[in-house]
Amino acid sequence: MELCCTYIETEKFEEVVTFYEQILQIRPSIYTENRWVEFECGNKLSIYNSTFDYEKINNNNNIHYNEAYIKNFKKKQDKKVNNIITLNFYTDNLNRDYSRIKKLDIGSVSEIMYVNITEPYYYFTVKDPEGNLLEICGDNYSNKS
Repeated sequence: MELCCTYIETEKFEEVVTFYEQILQIRPSIYTENRWVEFECGNKLSIYNSTFDYEKINNNNNIHYNEAYIKNFKKKQDKKVNNIITLNFYTDNLNRDYSRIKKLDIGSVSEIMYVNITEPYYYFTVKDPEGNLLEICGDNYSNKS
């Protein structure tokens, strides 16, 4: 078995897609209607627009889904919120990307942090529009930014 992709479910599709385009500085490699995008960024990161399915199902446009999917989709009561997983990205120039992402003003950005358990590790975090945490780590850090 292998990991196919990691995807984020959202009701803020365009906002989340734009956020990741700005963070990753790439366009999605796949764009399916207003429902799904895929970014090739070392691994595959995808964005799924749950509103797309909601509208189709509620308009009785159910030719795209089987009964099991519709039943499971409709029983979702609570909004999913990510509080367990962190998306970790690597950059070869931490200072440059820290400055770039702060200037974008697209999410809450932490200060650059440092940990040294087995080796020096510098990183900062930024939250996407759905509250998912991204950890950006990398080389070429200088505290003289």
